[in-house]
Amino acid sequence: MLRIQPIVLLAIAGLSTFISLASCAQSEVVVASDLDAAVAPPPPSEPGFIPPPPEAGADAGNRACAGLSCNMVDILFVVDNSLSMGSAQKRLKEAFPAFLNQVTTQLKDVDFHLMVVDSDASGYERRCASGCPNPEYDGSVGSANICEGFSCASIAARGTCDVTLGAGVVYPVGRNTSNRNCNFPNGRRYLTSQDDDVEERFLCSAAVGTVGDGDERPIGAMLAALEVESREGGCNEGFLRDDALLVVVIVSDAGESANELDPARAPGWRERLLALKCGREEGVVVTTITHNGSQVAPWYSSMSQPVTMVGWENNLTMQWRDFCGQVPGGDPCCCQKTCPRPPAPPEPGCIADPVPRPCAECADKPPPWEACWFAFTGYGASLVRFADEFGERGTHREICEDFSDVLDGTLESVKKACVHLK
Repeated sequence: MLRIQPIVLLAIAGLSTFISLASCAQSEVVVASDLDAAVAPPPPSEPGFIPPPPEAGADAGNRACAGLSCNMVDILFVVDNSLSMGSAQKRLKEAFPAFLNQVTTQLKDVDFHLMVVDSDASGYERRCASGCPNPEYDGSVGSANICEGFSCASIAARGTCDVTLGAGVVYPVGRNTSNRNCNFPNGRRYLTSQDDDVEERFLCSAAVGTVGDGDERPIGAMLAALEVESREGGCNEGFLRDDALLVVVIVSDAGESANELDPARAPGWRERLLALKCGREEGVVVTTITHNGSQVAPWYSSMSQPVTMVGWENNLTMQWRDFCGQVPGGDPCCCQKTCPRPPAPPEPGCIADPVPRPCAECADKPPPWEACWFAFTGYGASLVRFADEFGERGTHREICEDFSDVLDGTLESVKKACVHLK
């Protein structure tokens, strides 16, 4: 994604000092993706970004797709796990219980499969695995900068599929995850309508954390999950059923700076999903929760901040320093010059500061972490266009909106698809 400005690095590292100023000024806008790039580990070692299409089998054109109906639904959530996704993951967690309730009531007697994959299967884990002092070390609760956010025991307990792009998440590790096994039944990496504690297990797996690569791979993860890992012998074997309606929900703040997200490739992504349903358009529903092509509203979250720093959660000075360092000039509470009161035209004596700081009138209240900022044309066009490729069975919503309404829209698209499947 876009490279972070040096000013943001200073804020995140906590190297700047706090000074309250009196008036605000404009400065260069920094988008949320910059924060991803600042802390992202090197890209995974897998060659390329999007896996090539699988070779079609002899029965690819007339498999069980002939029995396609709404009696069975396979639901795949692709959740971005880059640093700037803390708030979005929180909103998904808040909205999912109502969504699951509607699935089980409005789509009564439906046999569903449910799975979560992230946009970077390895993240910081590879680097941390060799740095854990001992299996008992738990960096998820410590303040030392060693495997910060990770439990070394949880890393040791994970297997090959846990670091495979497109494999269902069953044991998330790292900052803003549970650092525990979500205990999916029968060794599966997906849940079914017959399982117990579906809500609790889903929320455990959907907390994919915020230490993934900032060069997100939501499309690559989606296609790997469905085309590769759902095959016989794959990590997700059994998830994808030929005669089940396929529902894909992508939750990501990735923009076109992500290497795989070329808007011109969206029709090809559509064709590959349809191929899984023998070309039947009514067999696929897609929702993308991202930024639309006309306005970008990236957000930051307190979940993405160095909360392991001693006293950070109770220190407004430290919080404002980090907040204004991330969005210099992007919020009226962040100022970047000191002026006399009242300034005389043309503001003689104003001194520009290299680091934006909180204005004095805001310094006694918490930063508005969950707010959305900025306008920037064309940022999220790739994922928006992907949803648009599916017509009435494709929906897009802004990532800053209430996710409960977003997931309601997905359910409405499912109902429209079901009309054609009866």
